[in-house]
Amino acid sequence: MILYQNYAKEIMSKLGRLNELVKHAPSVGTYHENLITNYLSNFLSKRFSVKTGFVYNPKTQEVSPQIDILIIDENVPSAYLFQDGNFAVVVPNAVVSAIEVKTVLNKSSFDDIVKKSIQYRKSNPQGFNLFALCFRSSTKNMDTVASWCKSYEMDDNFLNYPHKILALDSFILDLLLEPVGKPFGLYVTTCNDCVESKEEAILTQFLFCIMKLCELKAGIHTADTINTIFAGDFDKLYFLHHQAFKLGVGKVPMLELNHANGKNIFRRSEAT
Repeated sequence: MILYQNYAKEIMSKLGRLNELVKHAPSVGTYHENLITNYLSNFLSKRFSVKTGFVYNPKTQEVSPQIDILIIDENVPSAYLFQDGNFAVVVPNAVVSAIEVKTVLNKSSFDDIVKKSIQYRKSNPQGFNLFALCFRSSTKNMDTVASWCKSYEMDDNFLNYPHKILALDSFILDLLLEPVGKPFGLYVTTCNDCVESKEEAILTQFLFCIMKLCELKAGIHTADTINTIFAGDFDKLYFLHHQAFKLGVGKVPMLELNHANGKNIFRRSEAT
């Protein structure tokens, strides 16, 4: 995990220097995207490339919104329908991860993330849904986040949910599906008190998750996977709250938490 924390320290150092000098929001937003793109390009193996652009589904002719960062598996022979430099239009099965980068997580950017998640899912119905990396949050109040979720009028379908939203200075919202999390929804993770820098810890989580998705795409299931190597560090760094957010509903209590193998971790008693 130290390697990932060092990557995170480098990124946060560059962001700190920029934020001291520049306050022009569009320029800062563009730099945020470029910074994460460059680090991922250097961080991942040559099998995976980092682009921006669209996902087009030839079977359904559905097209995604423009995605800030697309991680592409170069081992897929027909990955590209179009490419010019870092801009590309790719087929769904070539996509490892689709990432939106936001300077601030607020109601407006949250709405945009959900909207793009729904549109992206139409073009890529089999893949993981959208990631969102936000450099700060406008609120740390979970009731405020609950109100954002409650404001939607839509079917409560897990396909509409972003896969993960990371606000570097605050929290992580993870989509947990049944039977791992009951009910399904966006579950809240925060950093434990021992963490010196929330930003570095949450950015480390982001880098870790991207690498894990690359391993899954490559079909790696051995004792040397990143999840196995660093699993013990997660209990030290992060705390999963027993509450979830559901679109159109708001905040709800966790009823159960289970390992992927079905072993129960937590079950809420009827008296609670």
